[in-house]
Amino acid sequence: MKVWPEDRKNKLIKDAISFAKEGGAIAMEYFRKDFTIENKEVGKFDPVTEADKNIELRIRSLIEQNYPDDNILGEEYGRKEGNSDLTWVIDPIDGTKAFISGMPTWGVLLSIVSNEQSILGVIYQPFSGEIFVGGFGDAFLTSSFSVNVNKPIKVRKCESLEKAIVATSYPKSPVKNRQKNLETVLENSRLDRYGLDCYAYALLAHGQLDAVVEFGLEEYDIRAPEALILSAGGIITNLDGSYPLSGGDVVASGDERVHQQLLKMFSKSN
Repeated sequence: MKVWPEDRKNKLIKDAISFAKEGGAIAMEYFRKDFTIENKEVGKFDPVTEADKNIELRIRSLIEQNYPDDNILGEEYGRKEGNSDLTWVIDPIDGTKAFISGMPTWGVLLSIVSNEQSILGVIYQPFSGEIFVGGFGDAFLTSSFSVNVNKPIKVRKCESLEKAIVATSYPKSPVKNRQKNLETVLENSRLDRYGLDCYAYALLAHGQLDAVVEFGLEEYDIRAPEALILSAGGIITNLDGSYPLSGGDVVASGDERVHQQLLKMFSKSN
């Protein structure tokens, strides 16, 4: 594993938070107001807003100004090839459907990937001011409403699925052959929660939830949560238990015992 000098780590963390906050400031100019919404797909509603586009353009500009050699991958404007081993991954609004519905479970996601592993991730919810940061083995919660107040966070222990709070996007899996597996998981958990988007991973890292299961993710959806969960002491893998991640079907847990139970349940054929 690469050893990062303290000054380089601290600069990356500081800048990632700063860039995400600038994106969040743009988001709040639109949140719960009238704005343009487009549909990216035919046959289903996959919205993108002018807020998504303007946030990503701003964050990309900041990265290009401060880290001109680095690669960039963003949801709305794709990939920019650089010549370094770092890739900045941007999801300008994770949870656009929540955003256009006025619900504060969306967030600005920004992460840095090196050698296929996310080394730093930021989940920023501007409405609440919460900034969840994970990287280089440490995870903390800070706030855009306070200055220099960093609260260490970590996942909590949970001995079994029967005692676990599990979050997923929808009770109906978009992957048809996973539906029965998902129903079994939800029926056997203590409590299930839906539609939290990236905020579910933030709560998992904060020790409020015990597991998150999601399907059909893209790389920009999962890289920031990945760094946060791992830095907070959790586990995050593909549904078959493999790692590294690049999207697809993902399970994240705070406790290895719950994680293994979930993997076992999803390994069964329907």
